[in-house]
Amino acid sequence: MTYSFKKTNSSDFLIQYKEPLEILWSKDSIDKHFDNKKSINIEMSLDSNFIGVLIGHYLYQSSDLDEFEILHIAILPKFRNRGFALNLMKELEKLLNINKKSLKIFLEVSSSNKFAIKLYEKLGYKAYNERKNYYRSKSINAPNTQDAILFAKSLNAIK
Repeated sequence: MTYSFKKTNSSDFLIQYKEPLEILWSKDSIDKHFDNKKSINIEMSLDSNFIGVLIGHYLYQSSDLDEFEILHIAILPKFRNRGFALNLMKELEKLLNINKKSLKIFLEVSSSNKFAIKLYEKLGYKAYNERKNYYRSKSINAPNTQDAILFAKSLNAIK
C-alpha cells in the first residue's frame, strides 16, 4: 500500500465526493473556498485511488506568526479507522511548518465525535473552549443539537 498527498486548488474532486465524505457545503461554497488564495487543501490517495481530504485556510499571516483553521477533514467510509486521518493531519503540519515561524492551528469538532477528539488529542491539540448546542441535526436518530469543542495547537511558539 502506497499513499500519497497532493495539494490542490481544484474543487472538482470534493464536489464529486461530498456526499460520501459527509461534507454539507453547497457547490457554491466549495467553489468559493477553493478560489480563496489563502486556502490549503490536501488530497490523500492510496495506490492512486482518492481516500480523503483536508481543507482549511489561513486566518492570519504575518512575518513571525501564522494562524490556520482546519475546516474539514474527511476520509471515505471504507478507509476510516485505519490511521489515514492521522497521516493527513501530520502532512498538513509538515506543510505548514516549512517556514519555521510560529504557527497556531485551530479546529472544531462535534462533542459526539469521539474518534476525532481522540485523534486531535493524540496529535497534541488542546481543547480551549466549547460552543453549546452549536451543531443542528436534521436526523431523527440524533439529538437535535450537539456541542462543538474548539481545539488549538501551537508549533514553533515565539520565545
